[in-house]
Amino acid sequence: VKQQYEGALLKALAEKERKMDEQMQKIEKFDEDDFEALREKRKLQLQKAQATKQKNLLNGHGRYMELSDQKEFFEASKNSNLLVVHFYRGATWRCQVVDRHLGDLAPAHLETRFCKIDAEKSPFLVERLSIVMLPSILCIKDGKTEHTIVGFDEMGGGDDFPAETLAYVLSQHKVLKYDGPPPDDVDEETGAVQHKGINTIDMRRSGKGAIREGGNASAAAADSDDEMDAFLEGYEEPTNNEDES
Repeated sequence: VKQQYEGALLKALAEKERKMDEQMQKIEKFDEDDFEALREKRKLQLQKAQATKQKNLLNGHGRYMELSDQKEFFEASKNSNLLVVHFYRGATWRCQVVDRHLGDLAPAHLETRFCKIDAEKSPFLVERLSIVMLPSILCIKDGKTEHTIVGFDEMGGGDDFPAETLAYVLSQHKVLKYDGPPPDDVDEETGAVQHKGINTIDMRRSGKGAIREGGNASAAAADSDDEMDAFLEGYEEPTNNEDES
């Protein structure tokens, strides 16, 4: 009953957003000096922002949540325009660093949904998305993977970066709105956080076999290949030329 109610509410909010978009398009045609038109446009923008916020909250925004399987992963990528997904292993303490930061960012950035997936329990996704290093953070926009943050390299390579640095990096990949100042160690020319070291776990060297034993990938793949092929359209595999021993 609860799921039916939430589904109906999401439909109603989506329809409300559509109607407000139509109204704003009509207002765009008015004279820019028309004060009433400008005021009405602003009113509609505020109403749309509120409707979007309500829809996002219903879709799990504002909380850092675990996705249990690939079905939930695909649903999340369809239902949220901006999605950040952390592929983790519970025993990897650097993944715990990412967990802490994403847990802090989730309630502060309602425009983005933050989730995590246990890599050892998701061999199908791990293989098809070429997840070979942990932690790996997928940046998904409008249902398409735009980028994968591999390890801590983009945050400078150290373990002690603050949540604000991760927020800045995510904003560079267009999956988060960051209004703060850039980190102190950002290169002024490239906008990238200057590199300090490497902190990743290479699944090709330590544990990829164990991950494959964690679930029945073949049964899942039979039902999900088409959906994954659509998701992967235009996707480029993450690259990392420096592996940790």
